[in-house]
Amino acid sequence: MFDYTSVTASAIGGAQDLSIEPGTGDFAQLVTRFALSLQDVRSPPADLIEQIVVGAVQLVPGARHAAVVTSEEPGRLAAKAVAGNGVPRDVMNLQNRGQEGPCLDAIADGKLILVPHVATDIRWPNFGPAAARAGAGAILCIPLIIDDQIIGALTLIGDLEAFDDEAQSLGRVFAAHAAIALASAQRVTNLQTALSSRDVIGQAKGILMERFRLTPELAFAALVRASSESNVKLRTVCEELCTTGLLAGKERTSG
Repeated sequence: MFDYTSVTASAIGGAQDLSIEPGTGDFAQLVTRFALSLQDVRSPPADLIEQIVVGAVQLVPGARHAAVVTSEEPGRLAAKAVAGNGVPRDVMNLQNRGQEGPCLDAIADGKLILVPHVATDIRWPNFGPAAARAGAGAILCIPLIIDDQIIGALTLIGDLEAFDDEAQSLGRVFAAHAAIALASAQRVTNLQTALSSRDVIGQAKGILMERFRLTPELAFAALVRASSESNVKLRTVCEELCTTGLLAGKERTSG
């Protein structure tokens, strides 16, 4: 049985008072407090992911290394954060090169994948021996799912048969909280990006309205046309107009 009272404060929010009563082993309380520590919307997604992998090594029994990975391109993994030495990145790169492995399958299928003996698992005959040589005894891949969308996977690496039923159950709970935190932070980032884009578009419209005495509708249409004719994103066209005074595809080629 894992001694949850040994978990360090750095894994669950650092300076926050997230301690549990000695000897209670109240893991549910500990995970809940860790999840709450991730809900600070002021933290950018990269910082949240870093906290997640550090917390995973501390909170999930048997985990010696951890990584949050995504698959932004089919068949290719990208590590968003890693805790431990270089083993998680080696494991990820082996899957990318061989196009097989538990993390790829977990993200593709949306199911937890346990590999108790990496070296001898017949599901990935090329990946297994190479990953074992890289230092992976056992691997647990838990998909991060939010609103029925798979946004990545929490990958845990340990010694042979490191992840028993308890570790798998706790890993699922941890991954669920991690997925919520990541999705929440990403929504904030997307909103900030959208607001920023709207602001720069508004400024660009104002420039054209003043310069050519256009209505807001005609100014926006001119920006869209410039974007289409120059094959440049609308936001980029607007940013260039605001910073240089030039409208892509029009004033750049005139004169």
